Amino acid sequence: MRRTLGLALAMVLLASAAAAHADGRDVLEELGPCMAGAGLPADPECLAAFDVDGDGDVDLHDFAALQAGVDPVGACCFDNYSCEILTEAACLAAGGGGEWLGAGSECGQCTLVRIRAITFGGTGSTTIKHDCAYPPCSSYGTQQWLDANHDGDVLDAGDHDYPVAYARNSHVTLSGVQFWVSPSGTASGVQVRGYGPDGLTFTGTGNLSGSTLNVSGTLVSEGTLPNTVKYYPSFDIVWEVAFDGVNFVDGGTSSTRLYVTRSTPLGDCLESYFHISTQAADGLADEQPVIDAIWAEFADREVYNVDGERLGYYRGVLCASYCTYYSAPELVYYTTSQCGGWADLLRQCFRTQGLNSSVFVTAEPLTSALPLDCGSYPSSAAGFLVKNYTFNGWGTSCTAYPFSFNDPCGYYAAWPSPTCTDATGLPGQDNPNPASWFARHFIVKINMAYYDPSYGAGPFTGTQEQANMQWELGAMAGYFGRAEASSSRAGVRKDIAQTRETYFDQ
Repeated sequence: MRRTLGLALAMVLLASAAAAHADGRDVLEELGPCMAGAGLPADPECLAAFDVDGDGDVDLHDFAALQAGVDPVGACCFDNYSCEILTEAACLAAGGGGEWLGAGSECGQCTLVRIRAITFGGTGSTTIKHDCAYPPCSSYGTQQWLDANHDGDVLDAGDHDYPVAYARNSHVTLSGVQFWVSPSGTASGVQVRGYGPDGLTFTGTGNLSGSTLNVSGTLVSEGTLPNTVKYYPSFDIVWEVAFDGVNFVDGGTSSTRLYVTRSTPLGDCLESYFHISTQAADGLADEQPVIDAIWAEFADREVYNVDGERLGYYRGVLCASYCTYYSAPELVYYTTSQCGGWADLLRQCFRTQGLNSSVFVTAEPLTSALPLDCGSYPSSAAGFLVKNYTFNGWGTSCTAYPFSFNDPCGYYAAWPSPTCTDATGLPGQDNPNPASWFARHFIVKINMAYYDPSYGAGPFTGTQEQANMQWELGAMAGYFGRAEASSSRAGVRKDIAQTRETYFDQ
């Protein structure tokens, strides 16, 4: 088909050239069948006879060169950034500072244009902050994309590529759009257009001064972002520029991390919160499916911050006091935390998607359901043990807390041969046997369901008491208190299945 089209076009041109080149009619008639078309191999004899510009094929450039008397043609670039395909002689004679780029050259080679800078903003946008341990954390700069040395990437010193965020169904608004242009010059009313993902387009005009083309005002996308949560690891905009208003040349590509949230984000707005929650809920819009998708990211006990580091629960310690990180910012920055940090992180992920109804829930021993211990000043259980523990016969004289226990922190005096010992436990986030000896534990409640992100456990549903009982059955091994009046050694009693011995404070 392409050979046929090439031949047909050649014949048309032959007809118009016959009078002017009657003496070369035989050569031109032979050239027509050699125009195989793009992507098809050229006959070696054709190349030898007709590849005037030496570019490895026989095309209209060669045909035009033969028409002009075997003078090859190529791009003629003018000072006003326009271009024509001419012979070298015709280019020099045309005036206007015409520069001929050589046989077979194309107009797209006349001008080199590279996108240099972009600022994202407008209605629906949210400023993202760097991860840091102790807020307030610093915001990323407002000029989110900068290729300072205009080499086509943002990998060099002085370059940057900062993340941006928009609420779903928003227009993307750009300002401060700037290109680098070579050769330098002066031009006004330069047409600029960009093609983004999902059909978003941007159009505007700018003025060239020297090597800098500044686009005027703001460019608001034609079309909106999806009406769902969406994560773009690379929000690519392919840019084109037309100095003559007609012939567009490549302007390079900008690539930015872009997060589309369900609603306007709340809270600290650290990037890891966007990274975790937006990737998890990608493609969703309704509240409960978004909650479920975010929770699924925690339930598999594989959660990563924006730097790709896996987050852990009491990583490397069995004594809770040895981990001094309690909050979501500390967790995403230091990559480990107590239960409070994990509960905070789940809430921050919900809040980043505009969901503000989640609350902290404290789980503690239910004093009314547990007996007094055997200390000098008896009190109910001081705390609980999270599964798993091994019980090997009574070791204390305290019938209420009969199993002798040595706590991992050494707060209580040690027994020589404890009968309640730690075993590989209920796995936590990135930890098969985390710390498991606590006075209390923090979880999260949203939409009448309870979630324990430290262990990826839940949701627990029903009434508050029913959810409490579900959680307790899955987590509790026993409860500890003082086992002797005359010393500070600890004893443990086993959890009684189907008897609620803990409580949720809400």
